[in-house]
Amino acid sequence: MRIRKMIGLFMALMLLAGCGRNTENVETQTDQTASVSTGPSVTITGFSAETDEAYDAFVIVGENHVTVIDTGLDENGEELVSFMKEQGITKVDNLIITHFDKDHVGGADHVINAFDIGTIYTTYKSKDSDQIDNYLAALSSKGLTETLVTDEISFEMDGVSYDIYPPQSTAYEKDPSNNSSLVIMVSCGDNNMLFAGDAEKDRINELLEMEDIQAEILKVPHHGRYEKNMAALVEKVSPEYAIITSGTIEPEDAEVMQILEAAGVTTYLNREGNITITMSPDNISITQ
Repeated sequence: MRIRKMIGLFMALMLLAGCGRNTENVETQTDQTASVSTGPSVTITGFSAETDEAYDAFVIVGENHVTVIDTGLDENGEELVSFMKEQGITKVDNLIITHFDKDHVGGADHVINAFDIGTIYTTYKSKDSDQIDNYLAALSSKGLTETLVTDEISFEMDGVSYDIYPPQSTAYEKDPSNNSSLVIMVSCGDNNMLFAGDAEKDRINELLEMEDIQAEILKVPHHGRYEKNMAALVEKVSPEYAIITSGTIEPEDAEVMQILEAAGVTTYLNREGNITITMSPDNISITQ
């Protein structure tokens, strides 16, 4: 899936120094052999809101399209909208709600009300909540409908590929909402980022059965909560970088950090500020 290229001694030393948690506002790149990337590129922002809680919100901007994966908490919905408007966004071509917990769907009504919306991809609903009611009301007010993902969906926009993998069960005995998470692979050439939603043990086991989920970047499932099969997932995905969407009052588990560090993965925490990933077929850069 991935192409490895030789890099200079200086950059190699920088990458070795960056193993484990990233603690400096520096840019890391997988390929320094060319100053200008060719072909399509995409910018993925892991949004950092002013809250102590854990949440997911990612804004993906291609040449002529915008995809949003999850929308964070209701109380930070307007903050997310403001950030998007600052980027010049007027339309969201794809809105993907991985599952219906409040820290993933909470800001959806704000996004729907603020922008033109194309296609909305969701998993099934395993609960009721005020946040879901607000989301459904926003859909109704704009005359929008959901696309419920029950089979794998793949599409491409501006040279960026999206593969959406649905849960394999509609009746998980434990943690049904988190385990109902859609999992998304975003690819640009040979570089990929896997968004694992809030997958817990049962859903992770489903991912481990998949043939090819290797990715350069892993959005660690469930805000960095430890599961017994987490090490197997990291081994399966084999990422160079990890993004954890944890909060100061809901921090990532130390066991997960140890697994990532042992695997030589450079890890970023969105509570420390926006994480900006620029991905092209031959290059990845990450800044925070």
